[in-house]
Amino acid sequence: MRFIIPNFSLPDNFAENVATALRTMGHEVITAPQPVRVFNDRVMHLMQLGYEKFFPNTLTPQEKWLLKVYKSFKPHVVLTLTQSLNEEVLNALKKEGIITVCWWGDTPANMSKQGLLCDGWDFIFIKDKYAAFKLRTLDLNAFYLPEAMNPQWHKKNFTNIDNSVLFAGNTYDYRHFLISKLLKAGVRDIKLFGNKPPRWAKPEVKQLFLNKFIVKEEKSFFFGSSLACINSTAMSEGNSLNCRAFEIAGAGALQIMEYRPAIEDCFEPEKEIVTYSTFEELLFKIDYYRKNADSALEIREAGRKRALNEHTYEKRLTTIINTINN
Repeated sequence: MRFIIPNFSLPDNFAENVATALRTMGHEVITAPQPVRVFNDRVMHLMQLGYEKFFPNTLTPQEKWLLKVYKSFKPHVVLTLTQSLNEEVLNALKKEGIITVCWWGDTPANMSKQGLLCDGWDFIFIKDKYAAFKLRTLDLNAFYLPEAMNPQWHKKNFTNIDNSVLFAGNTYDYRHFLISKLLKAGVRDIKLFGNKPPRWAKPEVKQLFLNKFIVKEEKSFFFGSSLACINSTAMSEGNSLNCRAFEIAGAGALQIMEYRPAIEDCFEPEKEIVTYSTFEELLFKIDYYRKNADSALEIREAGRKRALNEHTYEKRLTTIINTINN
């Protein structure tokens, strides 16, 4: 099949992982060309938000590109990844008989403008089970589908395990407060990767930032060689899992996440992933697995096997393609 993904493909982002998996499966894929990056990511993001606010009816660069290339490429499917499309664009695609699909891998609260609540989508896949139900109440063809990991680079890539507790991603309110509490509780060997902490972050949290955005094999190395990866999520995340849940598992790392029922859809708690429901429980489990390396290794390996057997991008995309074909 021929797929257009009107997203920017960046190292180890959603678009690159999906496009890579589709090509491995034998499909033909094109993604939107990357924009010229004059400013850093934070400034670019603020400019995009301002653009959407003051020019809400103007097509995005990705949509303009899509309208230019779809007639010559003649795709079977346009697959957007955590990205909505204007109804004007969706209608143009529908007139050509192109199947329109969105796989939304973010919290539904982060949708802008109309989000996915518009006519023209043939299939919607979303990682939040309740959101899928809510969309179906409006007769939208929505399905629950979590994110995934790519075994080409989310894999066991370490030999030694140090004593560090690792965080990766944005230092938003929940994660910032959690790190602050860990420091106050005496947890000192903390590694903080991802984007630079916000200006309002406490100095002791900023000092932990390693000024490094890790991707692919390097990400797997740091995940796996740490004592534990604390996979905390934003308050808006709700009852769903982020992509890091599957990437950490694929790397053979010890993953500790605040409990939510959605975990049990994908992993067996305390056997393939470690969970906590109180801060005291988190402290206990960090200390326990520091002292019980064999138990930690069993959980690491069980989580890795589960991710490899059930939670790869190829398996998720097979679900999408089978749903389309049926």
